[in-house]
Amino acid sequence: MSAEYSVAVRELAAFCFRAGDIDHRLRPSPEAREGIEGHQRLYRRRPESYQPEYAVDEVFQCGELALRLRGRADGFDPDARQVEEIKTCRVDPQLLPEALSRSHLAQARLYAALIARAQDLPELEVRLTWLHIDEDREYPLSQHYARAELEDFLHWALERFGAWLGQLHRQCRARDASLAGLAFPHGNFRAGQRDLAERVYKCVDRGGRLLLEAPTGIGKTAAVLYPALIALGQGKHERVVFCTAKRSGRRAAEQTLELFRAAGYHGRALTLTAKERVCLSPGKACHGDDCPYARGYYDRLPQAMAAALASPALDQQALQSLAREFSVCPYELSWDLLPWMDTVIADFHYLYSFTPALAPLADSGRRSSVLLDEAHNLPARARGMFSGRLARKGVLAARREVPAGPLKCALDKLNRILLALEKTGETGASSVLEAVPDGVQQALQLLASQVGEELARRPLAVARHAGLMDTYFECLQLLRCIEHWGPDYRCELNWQGGALQLRCNCIDAGRLLAERNQRQHAVVAFSATLSPFPWARESLGLPLDSVCFRAASPFAPEQLQVTLAADIDTRYARRAASLPALAARLRQWLQAVGGNCLLFFPSYRYLQDCLDLVGEVPGRRIVAQLAGESDADRDAQLALLATHRSLAVFTVLGGSLGEGVDLPGDLLSSVVIVGVGMPGLDDDTRLRQHLFQQRFGDGFAYAFQYPGMQRVAQALGRVVRGAGDCGRALLIDTRYREPRYRELLPPWWDYSAAMPALPMPELPVPEPPEAGVGASRPE
Repeated sequence: MSAEYSVAVRELAAFCFRAGDIDHRLRPSPEAREGIEGHQRLYRRRPESYQPEYAVDEVFQCGELALRLRGRADGFDPDARQVEEIKTCRVDPQLLPEALSRSHLAQARLYAALIARAQDLPELEVRLTWLHIDEDREYPLSQHYARAELEDFLHWALERFGAWLGQLHRQCRARDASLAGLAFPHGNFRAGQRDLAERVYKCVDRGGRLLLEAPTGIGKTAAVLYPALIALGQGKHERVVFCTAKRSGRRAAEQTLELFRAAGYHGRALTLTAKERVCLSPGKACHGDDCPYARGYYDRLPQAMAAALASPALDQQALQSLAREFSVCPYELSWDLLPWMDTVIADFHYLYSFTPALAPLADSGRRSSVLLDEAHNLPARARGMFSGRLARKGVLAARREVPAGPLKCALDKLNRILLALEKTGETGASSVLEAVPDGVQQALQLLASQVGEELARRPLAVARHAGLMDTYFECLQLLRCIEHWGPDYRCELNWQGGALQLRCNCIDAGRLLAERNQRQHAVVAFSATLSPFPWARESLGLPLDSVCFRAASPFAPEQLQVTLAADIDTRYARRAASLPALAARLRQWLQAVGGNCLLFFPSYRYLQDCLDLVGEVPGRRIVAQLAGESDADRDAQLALLATHRSLAVFTVLGGSLGEGVDLPGDLLSSVVIVGVGMPGLDDDTRLRQHLFQQRFGDGFAYAFQYPGMQRVAQALGRVVRGAGDCGRALLIDTRYREPRYRELLPPWWDYSAAMPALPMPELPVPEPPEAGVGASRPE
């Protein structure tokens, strides 16, 4: 019996009938809800004989594969012998690229061929109807075809697609054979790793949801990837999506897959890279008239994709190499290769944003299992992805860039709405609303539509107006926020310098994350800091029946000697008074404990105040992170840690050195953590506290305490990374006496050691920081 592969008519048309240039004339596509409503309006205008969403499903033999072609034609009218494909838009269809219409018409012809076979019809009318959503106007294009023409068209597509699938099928058989005998690449599992692997396999097998907490350094990446790949070879799912928030997580996944390949694994992996990082024509528009890699892209794409199958690891460098060889855009190439990959490594954004590029994978009918690396980072990232803002001064800047006409009129209307809101407040004031003010949504929609029209007419000229494009993208983001509005949103009006800024603020992303998680076959969230599990589960949008598991530690408690200094109060209101004692305690630690040390503070201001009092320490080189440092600055500090053994780095909790860095062996000997890491007391955290108080009855814990102790646990995890590592840690704050904080510390270590109090040194006491400077803390 031959293997069966199922493909949607839409996918077959996209694969076989695209040609010519990349033509990204940035235009606002209707939201899914608007598209559905537009289809329903057209259906009501059609005659009674018209059958909407007409299902087609037929199996064809393509070599050794049985190809099941399925889908739903938007409409079939047997009386008129007409097949209709409906597309919604927000621009005049005459301005859309001709190649786009040809591709959609090809999709309609494939539906017509299948219907003609099923109904034994000698001919059919194929109609492509564009519906302008805002004008509610139809733009039809009709062509007549004999059945023989439709049959030839269909079989040509099946032959081309079948040849491609044959290559993939042979590779999949080789992959499955390699996985059948693949041993864990590190030899024996570490303590705790086998438990992780077993639970990941069961989660994938059952299509479940799993939260895994395990010590930093246990080897979580290998422990979750290995069973996910084994399940791939057994047909439990069709794809593994490894999602991560940081470059370090991406590198760890790539290196782990390389270990698997060295052990005999044969599979295809793709790393999705941001456009600005992989682009070979920076500054050029994604258009055939401006970029040589966009010109004729689809004509050269088949050769590039065939060559890509020979590369098991399509990372940034490999994609750029292929792009240069075949003169194709590396960014677009990655998306065209995406559906055919076994493993995809991607940033959170590609799976969880309003416009998730990975969403078509979930809708394709082929099962994807998601591995969320360092999952504790997702809730904060998601709140940012689901929020948007627009300043009136940006609208005014865009208005100055455009001549008189419909576009300027749309900017004028939006400016009038914002100006009226601006007059209701005073400089420095702010207001929080449950809904977006009247008129804002309509003004945003008008501007988005007008910019889309101009981009379709003059894509290169319009795209060069930086202020206009910034305002356009901000408007699109706000429209998406309004589309997804719920009780976890607030509309904030801020008057800064006399100018209004409107913000749609997602204060809890759990609901929207849940919607995206539901589309996946299985979801595994793993991190060293997912405690307490009910809070982590809610924050990640995972259901109540999710399995929660904490792995045993492979390390002995004495490998990290943790000392508590619970006699120094680091609360914001008491920092000035305790600062001399804190500085003396840090000097004592740095003199007594050798090796490299990371010292973590709640804020940059507190860090600097303390550093000024600590001064020079004999035998120590002291450096400090500054606010706003780049990745290059962080890399320079990591290089210092690699070459020195008496370095003291003053940094902040939750910063670039607080997680996602690997400092094994003697690269790091100790950490000092000042405070309990709680987020600053600002409008956002107050809103979250109020929301969580209403939902769970403990807003302080959900908004402040749990996220803070998560940062502490991450910082503690920097020291012991391997089986032979040992080190020390110092936790400074009176709150470490309290059970509600102590029970949130990682359970792998012993916290019984206490540091004796020092006599209060006679050091100058600085003035308290001004209000609003540095990160304040709730009491």
